[in-house]
Parts: sequence; structure tokens; C-alpha cells
Amino acid sequence: MLLRINGSTTRTACQASSPKQPPTGSNSSSDSNEAEPAYAYSDPVNQFLGQFLPSNRAAKDELAGIDFDAPKLSGRSIQQMAELVEAGLSRSQWFVTGEVDPRLFSDSFAFKDESVATTGIKAYATGVRKLFDQATSKVELISVEARPDTQALVVVWRLEGRVNLPFKPKIKPYVVTTTLGLDPDSGLICSQLDEFSVPGWDLLLSILLGEGFGAKPAPPVEELRAAAVAAAAAGGSKAAANVLKSASQK
Repeated sequence: MLLRINGSTTRTACQASSPKQPPTGSNSSSDSNEAEPAYAYSDPVNQFLGQFLPSNRAAKDELAGIDFDAPKLSGRSIQQMAELVEAGLSRSQWFVTGEVDPRLFSDSFAFKDESVATTGIKAYATGVRKLFDQATSKVELISVEARPDTQALVVVWRLEGRVNLPFKPKIKPYVVTTTLGLDPDSGLICSQLDEFSVPGWDLLLSILLGEGFGAKPAPPVEELRAAAVAAAAAGGSKAAANVLKSASQK
């Protein structure tokens, strides 16, 4: 059973946390009538490395079984959405597989992390599928938190695996805090912000130079879950988040 908290934090509006629309053609091709996903990179290094990932077409083919036009699950309570997200991530690990449940996402969905931004759940799913080696990458859930006052879900998880570059570099295990903003009218996920327990430059250099560079890898997920439960019992969700961040850097 995962830690589940109803905490409070600064208000996170979907509109405020949604990245700007990536410019058309920022990283796209036109091999079909369907618009290709566009990704706006924050730095030239990640943009350069992105050229060596598998093609959009290959990723789309692997996700062909997903019905992106499925009817939306609008009108769910925030607690129901938390349960659906936890169940979906436990089943398909869509943060690394791209095997999303489109019924949970608004048509205006937008994603952002330190390296890249995109809009649309299909573009997000395609980008995730391209990025991670499916044989080794995995999502290990630590906690799922419903925050009614900010209309958001906060998912804390441990990531490890390999990146789909030609030499399949290993990802140093680290903790990700994912904030899913919910549309106040439909209750659907309309934004996703990923924040890492170590700086993006540290992760990039450890991928290129090896795991021994920079911060230490995150501890096993069992240790992180235990730390989160203990901290939440003692001091609430903010204390749990701080413990997770410090534990992942030891």
C-alpha cells in the first residue's frame, strides 16, 4: 500500500503550470497527414541528443493499441482521480512506457520538466516511449497525494533504467516529484510538472560519463517508502517530501 496524504501547498493552477506551446517543427517530421509531436528543449545539449532517439513513427507504432479518442472520465472527485492514477501507474508505468490512459487527460494537457516541454497527451506518450529503454526502465511509486486546495495530485516515484540513445546509457536512479494539475471543471489532468531530486545537469553528465559522477543514486524504493511514511506521520506531507529529497541525495 502506498502512502496517501491529503496535504496542502501553494495553489497550483493548471494554466499557471502548463508550458507554452512548443513551436511547430521544433523537433518534428512530416511523414504522415497527422501533425507530428513538437518538443521544446530548454538547452542545446538535450536538443542535440534528442536527434539520436528512436523516431516518432517507431514510438507511435508501439503505442498503436491505445485509443487516444476514448471518452473522457470527467467529473471524478480528486480522490477518485488519485486512485485511478495510482492504479494506472501500477499497471502500465506510463511515466516510462508512454502507455497512458487517455481518458484521464484533458485535451489541453501540457507537460514540462527541466529539459523539455510539450503539449497533448499523445505527444507526451510518444516522447516518453522514445526516451526510455523498455527492457530496463521502471517506475517505482513511493506516494500518491491528493491536494484538494490546489486541485492537484502529487506523485513521488523512483526512476531507474536506461536511455534509448545508441549506447543505451544507464540512468542513475533518482526521485521524481510529479505534480498533476486537474482542470477545475472536468477534473481531468491538464498539466504535468516533473521535478527531480538532483539537478538536470547532474543527470545528463552521469548518463554521459557514468553513474559515479555527482550525487549518489537514490536508495532502494523500500527505504524511500519507509522514510516517507515515517515523516508523514511525524510532520505531514511537506516533511515527507523533504525527507524523500534528502534521502535520495545521501
